[in-house]
Amino acid sequence: MKIDVIGSGSAFSEINNTSSIHIEDNSHNQWLIDCGPTIPRALWQRGIEVNAIQAIYFTHCHPDHCSGLAALVNQWKSFQRAEPLDIFSQLEQQPLLTSLVDLAIWPETDICFDIRWHDIADAFTWQHWEIETANTQHEISNRAIRLTVDGQTLFYSGDGRPTAASKVLMQDADLAFQECASFNALDDDASHGDLPDCIRLLKDTNVKKLGLYHCFDAALPNLRDAAGTIPNLFISYDGLMLNTADAL
Repeated sequence: MKIDVIGSGSAFSEINNTSSIHIEDNSHNQWLIDCGPTIPRALWQRGIEVNAIQAIYFTHCHPDHCSGLAALVNQWKSFQRAEPLDIFSQLEQQPLLTSLVDLAIWPETDICFDIRWHDIADAFTWQHWEIETANTQHEISNRAIRLTVDGQTLFYSGDGRPTAASKVLMQDADLAFQECASFNALDDDASHGDLPDCIRLLKDTNVKKLGLYHCFDAALPNLRDAAGTIPNLFISYDGLMLNTADAL
């Protein structure tokens, strides 16, 4: 899997796009995970063709993870996308996303391509991709995801502190991205991750490479310094290009 970090920032980052990654497999199938307000422009700057992204997976529907859907669908409609789009979201959060699609095409009611809506299950498949999901500890329900594609594994946490279930998804992953808002330890009931917890994750889950993202701007200098001293730990950043095979 080729991974392009479209955005690595927290909700109100002044220096990074909101958190999102673009995934492409060996057969050129393409997914987008999350689509906050700064993501559409970053995709357009990359010149990604309007029919290229086949699916969008939403970890949860906080604005910094989903509000860019309106602008993206509007652009796809304006440039005559023809291919269908699969959208994966939690069923109870789907009405928020459908309202963004309605906004994208307003005042019209028809769109030039099909959108196929899917509820997120604990385990499912898409083409030859094997997918598992689990809740993290967050203000609203957030579904972390593990993808197994072409013999390689990728974990992406979305928002929130790890749970026992999300740790199972991380186990032995070739590449993992974990939300880490804070350099300092947060309370156990907090809704965001922190560096001490992520260091424990690196050891407990045996991931080959662990990238921290969705970091508060003020925490980034200390996080970068710390990551430089810890093997297999890195700080994600906008424009980072990775391949899960690199971790093998």
